[in-house]
Amino acid sequence: SGNALDILDILDALGEDWKAVGVFDDTRTAGSGFAGIPVLGRLDSAATMAAPGGPLDGALFVNAIASERTHQRKATIIASTGLAAERFATLVHPLAAVSRSAVLGHGVCIGPGSAMSGRVTIEDHAWIGAHVVIGHDALVGAGATLAPAVTLAGGVQLGALSYVGSGAVLRPGIVVGSGAMIGLGAVVLRDVPAQAVMIGNPARPLERAALSERA
Repeated sequence: SGNALDILDILDALGEDWKAVGVFDDTRTAGSGFAGIPVLGRLDSAATMAAPGGPLDGALFVNAIASERTHQRKATIIASTGLAAERFATLVHPLAAVSRSAVLGHGVCIGPGSAMSGRVTIEDHAWIGAHVVIGHDALVGAGATLAPAVTLAGGVQLGALSYVGSGAVLRPGIVVGSGAMIGLGAVVLRDVPAQAVMIGNPARPLERAALSERA
C-alpha cells in the first residue's frame, strides 16, 4: 500500500540503524515481494516467527494498514498478528517536529513535515501523515488515521479508529467520536458523533450508505 511505501521512506530517512526485513500480507503469496522486500507470510504467522528462537526474534513491527476503507477495522487487523503492543515500533520522520512534552504510544507513525505541539497525546497505532499539524493538548485516539496536511487545533479530542481526510481542519476543542470519518478538505466546527461521516465546509453529516453508493 501507499502507507507501506511511506514507512519505507521513514526508515530510509532514519538511516542505517533501521532496515525493513520483510512484509506480512494476507493478499500476497509468501516468497513473493513488495518494493524489493520479501513477503514472509500472512498476518497470523507473525507471532510465531517473532517468538524466541524464531527468525524474527527481536524484530520490531509496523502496521501499514490505514485507509478510509479499513480505519474501523484497524484494531482487529492488528490483533490478528498476535503480537504484543511493545513489539510495534514508533517511527518519527527526522523532518517532523515533536514537542518534548508530547506522548507517543506504541506503533505510531509520524510523517515528514508534521508538527506536534506541547502536551499532545498520540495513542497506540495512530497514523500521522505528512505535514499534519496538531495543536497543544490535543488527543489522537488509538488507531486513528490522519491523512496528509490535516490540522487539528488545540484541545481537539480525536476518537479511536477515526479517519481524517487530507486537508481537513478541526477547530479548537472539537470532540470526534470513535470510528468517525471526516472527508478531505472538510472544515469541522462542531463535535462529531461516533461512526459519523462528515464532509464539506462547514462539515455536515453524510450517510455511510450514500458514501458506499458513490465508491
